Amino acid sequence: MKRLFQLLAGIVGVAIAVAPAAAQRSDNLEFSGFGSFWRFDRAFQLGSRPGGGVRIGYNLSDRVGLEVVGDYVQTFNKVTSQDVSVQALSANLVLTFPMGKRSTVYATGGVTHANFGVPYDFTENMVDGGVGARLFIGKHVALRGDLRAMYTPNTSLPGGTWGGQVVGSGGISYFFVPPQQGHGFNKQYQWYWGAQGGAFVYKTNVQPLYYDPVVGGHWLVTAKRTALYLAYEQAIFLTDANAVLFDPGSSNSSVGPGFRDVSFHDMRRLMFGILAFPAQKVIEPFAGGGFALMQVLNPVADCQGCTLSEFVEADDRAHDASSRAFFWVMGGLQINYSTKLNVFAHYILTSSAAGFLIESNTHTIQGGIRYSMGTSKEGVTERH
Repeated sequence: MKRLFQLLAGIVGVAIAVAPAAAQRSDNLEFSGFGSFWRFDRAFQLGSRPGGGVRIGYNLSDRVGLEVVGDYVQTFNKVTSQDVSVQALSANLVLTFPMGKRSTVYATGGVTHANFGVPYDFTENMVDGGVGARLFIGKHVALRGDLRAMYTPNTSLPGGTWGGQVVGSGGISYFFVPPQQGHGFNKQYQWYWGAQGGAFVYKTNVQPLYYDPVVGGHWLVTAKRTALYLAYEQAIFLTDANAVLFDPGSSNSSVGPGFRDVSFHDMRRLMFGILAFPAQKVIEPFAGGGFALMQVLNPVADCQGCTLSEFVEADDRAHDASSRAFFWVMGGLQINYSTKLNVFAHYILTSSAAGFLIESNTHTIQGGIRYSMGTSKEGVTERH
């Protein structure tokens, strides 16, 4: 650890001494990879070992930023010599202080969730803090080193009371610098075409929550801080879904007489609504809502031994329950790489509807891209 402190002190000293060029700014995105060295609490009986990780940061201003850090280290139990893997995910607030035009020093603080593998097989929720420095070697690239400590007053280690870990790291960061620094991009009155994909989460009245892939496309027509949203999506069920419908003509089903078993495959959805983009930054949250038409595809009623009239009635009941209208709400985060190209992730919650083959609310988690095909507002000229 002494060498680690000496290395960190050297980085800070060089950063302070070097003169001109660049420093972080508001709305920058920082992507970083690093190597690390972990020293564990003595009570854990884990050997000190090198590891590595990645981080993604976003600067709210020239001095304040947020970042997420993922760490991994493969260590060993000193008593049994058994290998133990440790993964950690941290969310931190970063306070940055310029030290010349090419360097910054910073302090971090936040929370860390760490998972200790077998034979430990437990998780730790800790507070963390640290200090570090960046040395810019170009407008977009910086060397970065830091020292972090993690602490919990109530460790999950059997027989332990409190726990603390220390990790030092060094690596390189790439900064995405938006052309219109600090002002976001001009996305007003644009016509975006987009594509999205993710997971569709649903259940029926006879089966629990299922997760199946969903893909689709959308149009986004922006105004100043709002946008019109229209999307078409289809969920692709990996296995047939099963439900039951009330049918007085049925003498047998998976839940007894008076109900009819129905199976179906896939779901399509047409969505229409309004989204709001209040922040107008490079990274910005968005939210909105609207209504949707949802239809499960190819519902098949189990009607073995039915007469023709019973089959027709059962088929009609299944198709009547295969489509409904819903309300939906959406929340997400968008990264604006340029006026033309955006990437995003969002969550959609739909309302429930009585008599529908899919029971209760549905949930959708998706990511995707949007690309502007041009302006949605024509200029008006007048001739005299």
